[in-house]
Amino acid sequence: MKTLALILALTVAGTLHAQETALDFGWIDVYVDSGAKKLAAYQVDLSAATGNVMIVGISGGEHPAFSKEPYYDKAAMRHDHVILAAFNTGNDLPTGRTRVARIMVSYRKGVHPTYRFTLTTAATVGGEKIPAVVSIQTGGAAE
Repeated sequence: MKTLALILALTVAGTLHAQETALDFGWIDVYVDSGAKKLAAYQVDLSAATGNVMIVGISGGEHPAFSKEPYYDKAAMRHDHVILAAFNTGNDLPTGRTRVARIMVSYRKGVHPTYRFTLTTAATVGGEKIPAVVSIQTGGAAE
């Protein structure tokens, strides 16, 4: 009887712990708007402003010039902060607003994380710095 009670107590404790640590998953789409200029390179700094967020994956964007995953510090994926960077020296470069990356994240169930993001730099053909604007769009279970 004591063994059955112990098993039941451990099962209940395990269930409660699993409920406390249940996770939701979402994504952050990162956009850079280069206006009329061709976007050849960018660097974006992104971090969680609220919520305990873990970065679980990073993929490239929608335009062929940035479809490969951007450069980033793989160790940063275990935290809530990442710096993304990419460049392309080809002729087929996007103009206007284009999705340059998607970041997959996990967070505690019921949390609605918010993010800080900064465009560190953007450049066009020949490495000429250009004014550009970064924006994000989020989605997932918390939406």
